[in-house]
Amino acid sequence: MSITIRPAALKELQALHLNEGEGIRIGSSYVGSCSLFADYQLSIDQRQEGDEVHDLEGIPFFISEKSKDYLHHELFIDYNPALGYKLSSPEEVYKYNLSLKRADKEEG
Repeated sequence: MSITIRPAALKELQALHLNEGEGIRIGSSYVGSCSLFADYQLSIDQRQEGDEVHDLEGIPFFISEKSKDYLHHELFIDYNPALGYKLSSPEEVYKYNLSLKRADKEEG
């Protein structure tokens, strides 16, 4: 999998304070509905067993095997102050208006 961080997103991500062992998780999960639908998230999280890890400009990115099922092999992360983060691929925009929060420690 390849991840490209656009300059505006890189500037925002480099301004974050990440604790030891933390990185940016790119998450996707199936959401039940009458059609196939996946939801996408960005979060500050710890690396989990089985994660694919990418180090980009000193920022660790984590993607679980399950999340990879819903993502293209080439990803782009961009940022717009009015719209937040955007996750996309060459084929589609996955989601606009993504905010970056610390993962809930009680979630799996």
